[in-house]
Amino acid sequence: MTDKSSFALFRQTKDIALRNKIVEDNLYMVEILIRKYMNKGVDYDDLYQVGAMALVNAVERFDPDKGFEFSSFATPTILGEIRKYFRDKEWAMKVPRQYKELATMIPEAKEKLFAKLGRTPTPTEIATHMGIPLDELLTAMESAKAYSAQSLNATFDESGDEGEGAVLEKFLAVKDKGFESVELTEVIRTVIASMSERERRIFTKRYIENMTQSDIAEELGVSQMTISRIEKEIRRKFADELHK
Repeated sequence: MTDKSSFALFRQTKDIALRNKIVEDNLYMVEILIRKYMNKGVDYDDLYQVGAMALVNAVERFDPDKGFEFSSFATPTILGEIRKYFRDKEWAMKVPRQYKELATMIPEAKEKLFAKLGRTPTPTEIATHMGIPLDELLTAMESAKAYSAQSLNATFDESGDEGEGAVLEKFLAVKDKGFESVELTEVIRTVIASMSERERRIFTKRYIENMTQSDIAEELGVSQMTISRIEKEIRRKFADELHK
């Protein structure tokens, strides 16, 4: 641990040797903070380097005159860089930052709504809670699958994520062809983008909110046969895209 006089002297002199000595004295913080992120598919050395660089940043920015302890200042800086590393470096495919950020917010929104409602919230409820359009939420949820590989055979219990993997196999009605999650995500994004507004609404109600055809028909004021016809068209689009 470094006393505040050393930080004050560094702020005055900007002596690199002194900075490096302060960093070395506080590297124990990096070792402690990265432990919880081990066994997540990232090398220890890579994660340690990220944490160490964040520590250097914290040392350079720390102002002892503000009355904070260095550990209290540096901890969120180091953790923030580690989390950013996981978001930016460990996604299985390129995902726009907007959807990466939304994807990281979804679990917290789900937890809050679950505590409030006493049940798993629907995507519509989550989108309303987060103040974003439903389409953006669904895109973020699909984008999140690029973070780690998932099988089409994943069940509710296996994925721990309201059965998105299991739902896919349900409505695609095809056997697993060995697609990796990256390819699956691209298929879903492509098909959803090609849907009409009406198809997207029915897709969401039928396969995300798990409503029956008759319930959807009643809500939309159409016949069940109409919903069945549109559902078949949606399934055909997915099947065609999968077999390209």
